[in-house]
Order: sequence, then structure tokens, then C-alpha cells
Amino acid sequence: GTRWMLCSTMPDWLWRWSDIAYRWFHGVEDLPGDGQTVIRIGVGRHRGRRVALKDGTLVHAGDLVGTIHLNNERVRSIHGRTANPAIAGILIRRDFERSLETLARLSESHPRYQAVKAFTATTIFHQGGERFGFEILPPRSTLFGRVVAAYERSLLARFHPLGASRARRKRFAEVRMIWISRATLRRRYAARRSSPSGTGS
Repeated sequence: GTRWMLCSTMPDWLWRWSDIAYRWFHGVEDLPGDGQTVIRIGVGRHRGRRVALKDGTLVHAGDLVGTIHLNNERVRSIHGRTANPAIAGILIRRDFERSLETLARLSESHPRYQAVKAFTATTIFHQGGERFGFEILPPRSTLFGRVVAAYERSLLARFHPLGASRARRKRFAEVRMIWISRATLRRRYAARRSSPSGTGS
């Protein structure tokens, strides 16, 4: 755990460059929007066992999936707007839902997403995922889950105003995979707001 917690104490300039390098290597792009999108998306091949979702979508090894990543800088900027963590949480959830609306419309029209079967994340922030239409499933392996949990807790310690005390809370002890099929995403979110003009990076 100590190795991964180094992310929470890394100098800002080194963090920024390592994050840029990670996003470039994995093809993780910002969503377009009016500054209210708080997720980034990567697209790649699914690795691991078949995933069967409730709407009938089957994700096999080798199928294209979108991977959801939080935009940590934007989340931190939301915390900077208010000293009340509860209000910040409400604002983040609102912008997360707006991000899903943007992603849903892109999945209808943008070539990058039209062959994607589903969107997923392996995350410690899985609580309440069902309210956004996600299904909550175990991580692909225990070891992988522990590594991701340690890394994401280090990010939480870095970006949350309460720092390490927030990251040590029991609710963030374990990761889960959250999944939503492209079809469910479109059905649930695509018609909510006007379509953005393009993609960002």
C-alpha cells in the first residue's frame, strides 16, 4: 500500500506529467462540454471472462469497451468551490450525470464509440452506482482489485480536501466493477440535453 500512497504526496508537476503520459498511452480522452463533464473515456478490448448484463448485452473477450476515468482536476475544482463536502458531493454527482448524458449522445454519433458494447470502470466509488443505471460486479481478480483500490485511495488522499482521513474510510476499502451497456446508456441518457459539437482530448 505504501508504494501506491506515494501518488498522494507526489509533487503537482510530476503528477500532471505522469497523468498526461498515462492518458496518452491508454488513449483516454476528455469528454466535450461546458466544463461540467467530470469523466474521461478510454476505448479498448475487453480482457477477462464474459460479462452478461441485465439487458441481454454479452461482452466477450476482445469486444470493444469504454473505460470510465474520473477527471481528477475537475473534481478537485468542485471541492474548491465550497467548504461543505456534502454540497461538493451533490455537485459532483450532478456533473457525473451530465457527463453520462454527453457520453450517451456521443455513443450514437461518434465513430469512436459506435462499436463499443458497454462502458465500465473498476473503482472504489461504486456505492450508489445503480441509481445511474450501472450494474455492480466483482473485480476480475482479487489481486487486481487490491492494486486498484490502493491506487484509487491514494488519489482520494491527494485530491479530496480531507486527504488521507477520507481515503481510510471503510466504504473505500474494496473495489467493484461498474458496467452499463451502450444500449442502456443511450436509452437512459441520450435524449436529456442538446448534443455537443465534438470531442475533446
